[in-house]
Amino acid sequence: MCVCVGSSSYGLPLENVQEVVGVRAVTRVFHGPSALAGIINLRGEVLPILDLPVLLGTDAEPSTHADARIVVVCEPAGAKRRAGLRVDALLGLLDIPLAGLLATPSSLSAVLRGFVVGVIPTSPPCAVLDVSSLLGAPELSSLVGISAAE
Repeated sequence: MCVCVGSSSYGLPLENVQEVVGVRAVTRVFHGPSALAGIINLRGEVLPILDLPVLLGTDAEPSTHADARIVVVCEPAGAKRRAGLRVDALLGLLDIPLAGLLATPSSLSAVLRGFVVGVIPTSPPCAVLDVSSLLGAPELSSLVGISAAE
């Protein structure tokens, strides 16, 4: 699934995408890490919403555009870690096997390279993110339920 965050395009493996929901009010968490935008109530479950630009080390501001969505992602194989990613827009679906990705360019920042597994070669290029790396980011280590410290 290709998504837009700021002026950049990113891919999320469909095996990690549980659902897409409309943007709703996010409740800030007092003393939460900067990478945590807040939490929402999704059908009775408290779901953390991650600030993707902060995690990726970009300066994109959250969009208030009507196309903005929350993509609920989780680790594959029934892992416990799950969170929402606020994106500015959904760009569509592409069927590209991992073997068909280009290598991660060295021109990306070190932070971003830590989350990218490759680049979709179609135009415009789209960096494919590793959801497990996002959910286990050191910036989130103080959170219970989605952090690598579990």
